[in-house]
Amino acid sequence: MMKIKIFTTVCLISGLPFFYGQTLEFKDKNFEKAVLENFDVNKNGVLESTEAGMITNLFLVKKGITTTEDLHLFKNVKMIVLDDNMIPNIVVNNLDQLELFSCTQCKISSFKAENLKNLTSLYLDNNLLESISLTGIPKIDQLTLSLNQLKTINLLQFKVLRKLNVEHNKLQQIDISGNSALQTLNIAGNKIRKTDIKKSTKAEVTIFGAEE
Repeated sequence: MMKIKIFTTVCLISGLPFFYGQTLEFKDKNFEKAVLENFDVNKNGVLESTEAGMITNLFLVKKGITTTEDLHLFKNVKMIVLDDNMIPNIVVNNLDQLELFSCTQCKISSFKAENLKNLTSLYLDNNLLESISLTGIPKIDQLTLSLNQLKTINLLQFKVLRKLNVEHNKLQQIDISGNSALQTLNIAGNKIRKTDIKKSTKAEVTIFGAEE
């Protein structure tokens, strides 16, 4: 009987990690610390997969974060705000629930987003971007890339884009002929004249900041 009790106790203890969820490993310790402050539900000092699965909003402003490699741990996240961190290179991909991503004033020099099928709002203003890679984000509605160093931008894939802010970059021309849903375009602070804007005949776009 004693052996049975001991065996049962050992099984229960060894089964606890499975019951509560796998402990997650973070690349960025500041990211981990910031998440634990708000989402360590059972207060055991680590984030477990079940806890990560319950997170829908990550608001991590001014947390000393330097990489976004840990974002893949949060499969159900809908909103990510990482403003005022220092993250030079960012890749965001395969987050099926993500609707909003913001990383303003983060000194980003390289940004890649792919396979974000529900992303509607992207804010990357006040960074160091000279180019940007955006693929597989068909629902993007609001795109803000102001105060960067962009010389070109390909907008053809954004069929439902309504609001585009690219003021204070280094653009000299822009093609919005494929963006029939576009309502507002802000290009102030670029050397773009009205004749440098290729528009769709179907769209009625309000344009701010074009040179005469």
